[in-house]
Amino acid sequence: MARDFKETDKVEAPLYTDPGRRTYAAIGAARGAMTLVDPRAAMAAARALAAGHRQTATAGTGDQQGGELVVTAAGEVRYLHLARFAGDHGDVSEVVAAIP
Repeated sequence: MARDFKETDKVEAPLYTDPGRRTYAAIGAARGAMTLVDPRAAMAAARALAAGHRQTATAGTGDQQGGELVVTAAGEVRYLHLARFAGDHGDVSEVVAAIP
């Protein structure tokens, strides 16, 4: 899954994975079927489809929600947004501004 992402999207930076999902648990990321059937997830899916985005195969655990996390080398959390439902994303400009 990570190798495919790296090759498909031509990611040159180091890519770290957490197959045991310990990081998700440590930051309190949501997981479960209810995060998929949330009406806000349906609205996010409709917006994505309208913008021309299509979901292909799901890899890994489909009910694990993610988020955006920016941490400095010293371990300071500069930005954290936890997705409450599928399609819930943090503000890109805030994420970029948080990068040291």
